[in-house]
Amino acid sequence: MKTWIKNLLYILPALVLFSACNPEIDVPAPVAGSADFSNYIAVGNSLTAGYSDGGLYADGQMQSYPYLIAQQMNEITMSEFRQPDIPGNGSGYLYVSALDLTGAVPDVTFGQYQADQNWLDQLDGSFNNLGVPGIRVKDITFHGYGSSPQVNPYFYRMLGGKSSIMSYLELVQESQPTFFTSWLGNNDVLGYASTGGAAGIAGAPGTGLGGLTDPDTEFKPSYDALVGALTANNAKGVVITIPDITLAPFFTTVSWNDAVLDASTAGLANQFYAAGIDTAVEAKVQDAVIQLTVTQTAVSQSVIPSVAQGTVYQQAYQAAYQQAIAAGATPVDAANIATATADAYVASPEGIAAITGLEAGLNAELQNHLRGIHTNHSALEPVYAVIDNELATNVALQTGIAQGINDLTLAYENDLLPAEQKAALDAAISQGTQQQIVALKAAGIYPVFKEGPNGFVIYVPVTASNPLGIRQMVAGEYVLLTALLDGELDGLAALQPKADKYILTTDEVQNIQEYTEDFNNIIRSYASSPNIAVFESNDVLEDVNKGIFIDGVALNGDFLTGGAFSLDGVHLTPRGYSLVANSIIKTINDNFNATLSPVNINNYRAVVLP
Repeated sequence: MKTWIKNLLYILPALVLFSACNPEIDVPAPVAGSADFSNYIAVGNSLTAGYSDGGLYADGQMQSYPYLIAQQMNEITMSEFRQPDIPGNGSGYLYVSALDLTGAVPDVTFGQYQADQNWLDQLDGSFNNLGVPGIRVKDITFHGYGSSPQVNPYFYRMLGGKSSIMSYLELVQESQPTFFTSWLGNNDVLGYASTGGAAGIAGAPGTGLGGLTDPDTEFKPSYDALVGALTANNAKGVVITIPDITLAPFFTTVSWNDAVLDASTAGLANQFYAAGIDTAVEAKVQDAVIQLTVTQTAVSQSVIPSVAQGTVYQQAYQAAYQQAIAAGATPVDAANIATATADAYVASPEGIAAITGLEAGLNAELQNHLRGIHTNHSALEPVYAVIDNELATNVALQTGIAQGINDLTLAYENDLLPAEQKAALDAAISQGTQQQIVALKAAGIYPVFKEGPNGFVIYVPVTASNPLGIRQMVAGEYVLLTALLDGELDGLAALQPKADKYILTTDEVQNIQEYTEDFNNIIRSYASSPNIAVFESNDVLEDVNKGIFIDGVALNGDFLTGGAFSLDGVHLTPRGYSLVANSIIKTINDNFNATLSPVNINNYRAVVLP
């Protein structure tokens, strides 16, 4: 940069001579305003480091947004901006070896530039760009985070000549900035999102990797400590919020309904799923029908008669007892009178008729009750409660039912039943199977394919409401780019159910949005400080996804061709980083009365396509 300025001093007189006949344009010299750019420190993660195309390499590092901002600051204050320079191909990165964009989703083949053999060498000295790929806010106080390449190789590289157990926060404290930018927090949600939430909110045991950082107990204390370290010497700076990462191509390139089929393939897909699902549903219905049949028979024959008689007896006893007490009898005499009256009643024609009627009523609603369907038997609920207690506690009854289910299953499957009984079971199983299939289709659980776009099928937990453990995706859910890259969308594989690691369900998307907002509210709370400006990064991402035209260049959020995002679908191209640099420069100018010049995004490349 110093050489460039020296050469410019030689060129300027000639420019003045050649432009003497043109109108003069008075361009104000850049000023720092209330800021001091003499020691600019950038803290952050992979986005700050210049990570791109799935790796950190020299070309990307030299076009990181902090480096671009530092060059503009050098128009005001000449100072060295040191990065932990990575040799050549660095950690290795992707390139496009073949590409076909004619289908619903891109058909792309990636190659991989191999890592430089010396990329893990530790570096001595201090750095201005403290971007560490992979670091979370919750990691910054971890002593040992850079102790070996196995923990975090990028932080390990920075600790040459320093203690191996030095924390990231201590490294920040040591840097003593006069001005700073801080873009930390993306990885506190990205790990969960990029793995489909497969490890749950808590993440992997011990490390929490693949999970979400707790906003109150982990994120806020660490972020407060970070800002405290950055502003310890009254430094000014910009804190940057976390964008909605589901707007990145990693999540948007493949739509939830990008299983586009012709009529013939849709028919084959329906046959494929029907062959497996209908058989499974029929087997479950068969088990349920046989269990219901045996249980209903056992309860009807061995439980209902005694329960009905006991209920009628108890009703007669209570009525006689209350009547005797009302007539002045002692409790003992009233009990004797009630016992005699109840004994006589249950043996009388009227009593027998009452018992028979109650049995008929209980039997009429018994199947519905055993299936959990309650219709018009509210008056019978106390009696059914007694029956349910028998089913739950009577070991002999339970043993008899279990043996009956085994016997009936064996007889049915070996065609040993009387024709009439088998026909009745066949009809019940067929009807139950069709009802279950209709219900599963209505709930979106049973996949149904048609010509045109279709939702991908995904695995979900088996529950009472979803016995299949699969369903089709719905609007608002995401297929991750890894599904495309792992061949999950190739040919007939696209019709196979997708594992959780390849998708984000509506519940997982809601978790991402809620945690991101919680993190951002913590970051935004620093807007009240006169020394700290807040840059809303999501505004830029939303603008890019809508499509923008700047410096004569069109940018959008499309994978491969949009210009802003690199080949990994999450990190930016040099052109994308230049856009972020300009947005931060504008925030600095607006908040600190500075006049930093923007960078020209034409000077920076997008994705290199074959």
